[in-house]
Amino acid sequence: MRRCAVVLAWVMAPVIAAAQAKPATADSQPAAPTSANDARTVEGRVVRPGADAFEPVSGTLVTLHRVGRDKAGPLDSVRTAVDGSYRFAYQPSGAPDAIYFVSASYAGIAYFSSGLSQPDVSGQDAEIQVFDTTSSGIRLTVRGRHIILAAATGGTRRGLIEVFEITNDSSRTLIGATEKSATFRVRIPPGAQDFKVAQGDVPADAVSYVDGEVLVQMPFAPGLKRLSFSYSIESDAFPLKVPVQFATGVLEVLAEDPQATVSAPRTSETAPASIDGRNFRRFLGNDVPASGVLEMDLPGSGQAQKTRIVISLVVAIALAMLVSLARAFGRRTTMRTPALASAAAADREAERLARQIADLDTKFERAREPEDSVRSAYESERMRLKNALTNALISRDASR
Repeated sequence: MRRCAVVLAWVMAPVIAAAQAKPATADSQPAAPTSANDARTVEGRVVRPGADAFEPVSGTLVTLHRVGRDKAGPLDSVRTAVDGSYRFAYQPSGAPDAIYFVSASYAGIAYFSSGLSQPDVSGQDAEIQVFDTTSSGIRLTVRGRHIILAAATGGTRRGLIEVFEITNDSSRTLIGATEKSATFRVRIPPGAQDFKVAQGDVPADAVSYVDGEVLVQMPFAPGLKRLSFSYSIESDAFPLKVPVQFATGVLEVLAEDPQATVSAPRTSETAPASIDGRNFRRFLGNDVPASGVLEMDLPGSGQAQKTRIVISLVVAIALAMLVSLARAFGRRTTMRTPALASAAAADREAERLARQIADLDTKFERAREPEDSVRSAYESERMRLKNALTNALISRDASR
């Protein structure tokens, strides 16, 4: 029970932050510049894996970034010394909740530090790890796959949300053989519609849904990334038979319908959950083989009802359920207070969005003469990310 609760709360932290965020308003004004006494420094190294230990990377470009609700962009840049070291001294300005961090560009890929939350950051906190790249020889691992199946609300379609925890356990960054090659792909049920990427470590512009497959077209550095998306399926399509496709460490299905049944290898029903008056059947599997098939059935679902719901309502309900579940499980399994947990989730979400903005800027700057369509797409995505960042910063402030 504890494992499931912790996993769910951790996986859905970005969703919680987004759900609690308040919309930005026109009344939001940048704060006055901070005083000269607030000067800050960051001093660290850029390293990469060697034969026995991490080795310094010299001559690589390191950039200091500032991302806030008022403005965003690079502040300064420097190349690393022979020992891989770099140093910045900077003066914070504008909105006091702006996020500062550094990035290092290596082999055409940007790697980011955590947010610089202290006036002076050095040592391990300022170290940036970079990696050589490869387009073959690496198999990504699915540590967890979590599926939420919403109850019927009077329409002919069912909303589903899936969250994948994907790890690259090697010492190299996996890239596509070409710019359009997918580094991760997974099949979802035939007939899926209303596909939408949710907030997570994988940005929406790196994900596409083509011919029944979800394709991720972005580098996968060593470590873990969370991919989350939603879609809808006609009730007549049940029972759904979905190939597991990957050896999966934890397979979890939460079904609100009391008549729902779920089966998969090494998967069984566990104690149900009752949150905010909603009852969920929970099915949990461990070390589920790639050759397995996940089957989800809703008895009587083939009798489609006449009224078609707006699918955004289904997704909203599913997201609300996830938030309630994560909150409830968090109360049972952690010693952190709700306010601290919410603030921490908002912090992580704000840093993730800030890194995405910086990464987007870096990619656009590499295009020497971008076409109008490319520029328009860049500006649109940057505005979307900046609005999301503003909301995350507001949420963080409200949680403290």
